[in-house]
Amino acid sequence: MPVDYYEILEVAPGASTEQIRAAITAQRRVWVRRQSSPDPERRAYAEQRVRNVDAAEKALLDPAARSAYDEKLARTRQAAATAGSGAAAGGQGNGPNGGGLRDRVPAPAPAPGGSRGPGTPGGAGSGGPGTSGHRRDPDLHDHLRRGDRYLEQGRWRLAQAEYDYVREREPGNLRALTGLGAAQVGSGRVKEGLAVLQRAVEANPDAEDVKVALATALYEVAVTSVDHWGDGRGTDRPVITSRRQYTLVRRHLRRIRKLDLTDWNVKMYAEELKDLLAEARAPVWVRSRSLRLYLVPLAGAILFVALAHVESLRVVGACWIVLIVALYVVRHRQPAWKQHRRGYGRGRGGGRGPTHGGTFRKGI
Repeated sequence: MPVDYYEILEVAPGASTEQIRAAITAQRRVWVRRQSSPDPERRAYAEQRVRNVDAAEKALLDPAARSAYDEKLARTRQAAATAGSGAAAGGQGNGPNGGGLRDRVPAPAPAPGGSRGPGTPGGAGSGGPGTSGHRRDPDLHDHLRRGDRYLEQGRWRLAQAEYDYVREREPGNLRALTGLGAAQVGSGRVKEGLAVLQRAVEANPDAEDVKVALATALYEVAVTSVDHWGDGRGTDRPVITSRRQYTLVRRHLRRIRKLDLTDWNVKMYAEELKDLLAEARAPVWVRSRSLRLYLVPLAGAILFVALAHVESLRVVGACWIVLIVALYVVRHRQPAWKQHRRGYGRGRGGGRGPTHGGTFRKGI
């Protein structure tokens, strides 16, 4: 069966070329960076996703190639639907209730007011007479696993649906709450997702997994909110180009440090943000285009001090020297992020803008 590029890009089959191109750009911002993950499994999965995105670009942006791909995908889906209907007919013969099919069909969507059996006052609809009231829905664990898998794959809407399903049936499920916050951050609802994770941390101060999820989300938001410069080889690096970006990264670094985690990945995140701030804060000397405007008054002030016979005039001359030097330093010694902004504005390094404020696409 061919790879469903529409599902990978999270666009509808009838999406326009502009929407597909925007989705491809957003996916690349996610998975190209994740190829440097220290986890071999995540790195391998990110490399595969990058290859899928490249293949999707070739298949969907060319009109002729897209038409051929759509026809092939439609034929494959039709064949799968035919095979599925035959399997359903065969499964209904496995007993009076069709148990063979029921085990393979995912749980139905929840009813608006919830679905509870008569014998399960706190259950999830699978109870009946004689069923224990504290028994959990047997589907919840499967939905949690699917939500975690979708979250790892960056399929945010599907992950949110799975976690919402679990939370409607078990509101106190911490794993579903944490996953829901991470999925919201990944889908672009950054403030809502961080608020959910922060509430989860406050309600469960001893749960290290929740703190790690919040720290990871803070790191991802910080890194994705800054600009990125490409190196011409398909990879890019984050670069701070404004005071707002600098303030946001510094604030998120402080929040990560306040969590006081010993997790190796979190320490790596903190070190990367620290290096990013240090690079942006480093002083850079800018060459003056009008050096004479400083040298001529400076030379005059030095001569004035050397030739003056009155002490007060020498003090005035010295003050002029200090003022000229200070003005030169203020105008030509700048933090590196201002220099990055100039280079970014001129298109150096193949840079591209931040994803924060548009669509945040990064796995947690």
